[in-house]
Amino acid sequence: MREIIFRGKRIDNGEWVYGWLRQTGHQDIEKPNGQYIRTEKYYQIQDKEYNSYFVNPETIEQYTGVLDKDGKKIFGGDIAKDDCCIYEVVYVGNGYYAKVNKLLKKCGTQKGLLYDLSGYEDLEIIGNITDNLELLEVEDE
Repeated sequence: MREIIFRGKRIDNGEWVYGWLRQTGHQDIEKPNGQYIRTEKYYQIQDKEYNSYFVNPETIEQYTGVLDKDGKKIFGGDIAKDDCCIYEVVYVGNGYYAKVNKLLKKCGTQKGLLYDLSGYEDLEIIGNITDNLELLEVEDE
């Protein structure tokens, strides 16, 4: 079974946090409606504010259950590469895939194709679409 972890950028300082996604429906100023990430499991601690961070909903992504070649966790929205292509990690229907975005050299594939992440051991995370969108805008070499 895959580990369920989310990441998101904090609203207050823009830093990435990793943990468990939660939703609040509070109606007061101190605890506004929104999504937040807890950095410790809910059932392991008492409910304290120090480990809950409101995050920008547009930056929330889930861990895919797959590691890159350096042992780094791959999340949706990550940008990865191998010797052949630059990929965007996307969720489609029932799982996460590496979508070919840029061809780095002639390698018998084409832009837009989806590959199951679990089949790639040579992927290296080079950024994500929130912080490094320009990596997807590079011209083909």
